Amino acid sequence: MQKQFKRPKGILGWFVGKVMEFDNRKINNWSIKKLSIKNGERILEVGYGPGYCIKRMTDRFPDTFVDGVDLSETMKDTAQSKNQQAVEKGRVRLFVQDISQFELGKVQYDRIFSVNNYPLWKDQMKSLHHLYSMLKEGGTLLITVQPRGEEETDGRARRYGEEISQALQDAGFKDITLSYKNVKPALTVCVKCVK
Repeated sequence: MQKQFKRPKGILGWFVGKVMEFDNRKINNWSIKKLSIKNGERILEVGYGPGYCIKRMTDRFPDTFVDGVDLSETMKDTAQSKNQQAVEKGRVRLFVQDISQFELGKVQYDRIFSVNNYPLWKDQMKSLHHLYSMLKEGGTLLITVQPRGEEETDGRARRYGEEISQALQDAGFKDITLSYKNVKPALTVCVKCVK
């Protein structure tokens, strides 16, 4: 089952996507708010899952362009269906790839974010360096994590905050701030920084 949360596949994967969308709704909305999006910006979501955040952003900011990268073909199909109009208009593009390998040429983003995906990254430091290069000067990166399963403790959320902050600093990011939200099943951490 744990594999399904990392890379949802098939019917079970579709169901896992629905569970993730419902479970993550509060922290997704919190993360979007903390991003301070301005209409017309270019945004990248790492680990878009069923496409909930993308739909919220494109509905709320009609001139915004959103790219998403995820490991799951099943989640791409689900997110594409949820965001069909925006995809057809060229406002949303969805990709299936590991974030450390993701490449779109010279595209630069105003904001990059990831919700409950960072612990799944195969090579976190390489991925952070990669995101740094894709972010515009002065752009914002936001990483939100809510510990799940065996890690489901408030202490683990605080440790994630410390670990992610240090990794971001090592990758060259600045103005690193941590916020916490008390949401069941465990405290959630949001780490925000600037290039």
